[in-house]
Amino acid sequence: MNLLTLNADIIPSVRLVGHVSYNKPWKHFTRTTDEYLLYVVKSGELYIKEGVTEYCLKKGDLLILEPNIQHYGFKESVCHYYYIHFKHPKIKWIKNKSDNEISKEFIKKRKESLASDHFSKYEDISHIFYLPKFYHYENENEIIPLLVNTDNDFYKKYEGYKKIASINLLQILIKISRDYTSAKIDTTGGHFSKSFIKCRKLLNYLNNYFMKKVTRADIEELFESNYDYLNRIFENMTGYTILNYLNTLRITKAKELFDTTPIKISEVGYLVGVSDPYYFSRFFKKHTGMTPSQYIKLRSETKLE
Repeated sequence: MNLLTLNADIIPSVRLVGHVSYNKPWKHFTRTTDEYLLYVVKSGELYIKEGVTEYCLKKGDLLILEPNIQHYGFKESVCHYYYIHFKHPKIKWIKNKSDNEISKEFIKKRKESLASDHFSKYEDISHIFYLPKFYHYENENEIIPLLVNTDNDFYKKYEGYKKIASINLLQILIKISRDYTSAKIDTTGGHFSKSFIKCRKLLNYLNNYFMKKVTRADIEELFESNYDYLNRIFENMTGYTILNYLNTLRITKAKELFDTTPIKISEVGYLVGVSDPYYFSRFFKKHTGMTPSQYIKLRSETKLE
């Protein structure tokens, strides 16, 4: 695997952002830089040679050029591509690891991420990401809008424009890494057990439908499995029973609404899947130790201090 690792705890430093659109055949000039370059092709073809390696980039392809290695166009073509020049102190080549070892690491990281507690921790358990040097992004529309917005903002030159470009680049690189990881996991199917896949789908279901009434019967019918079995594997993966996870999710979302909006208590209950105002008040107190009114008052007093 031709892979690099990126430490995402460090934001890259972007020097230059832009795009090139040639309607007539054009060949890239010869250059050697002391920084990394990310190229993402929107349309057409771009022929780049870096060192002794030739790359033909087409729509959806991306390439990370490395510092201090000469690159140039080896063939004329019509193309439209985006580029970002950047530096980062913690990008390294992967060495001494087999494809099988790296694939297992992908799966391990994905499992850990899916099982992580996102309710109370600010830090992300994932900070090392794998970046393919050359890669085809199947759905390039996931990153092209980010590149367009970064390009537009960069040349407005408002305050903080390079910092925004750097943050956007980090987001783009993480998206590339995640897409690549998902593609590799899909091609090594069977490494995820059936129970894990079912558990992951259940987690997604709860995250998307917590605002509706969720019953044991619904879950059993939807996932074609016994509820107690699902509950057991779900707890093994997440550390929560299904009901505890659902309740924690609803309380977390209710607090977010109380913290950031003036919505009525009854409306908040409805929006998190507890439509009876009286029951919602009891439910909220059971899990937080205070009624919604007490929570709102405490938050208001805290803001005034």
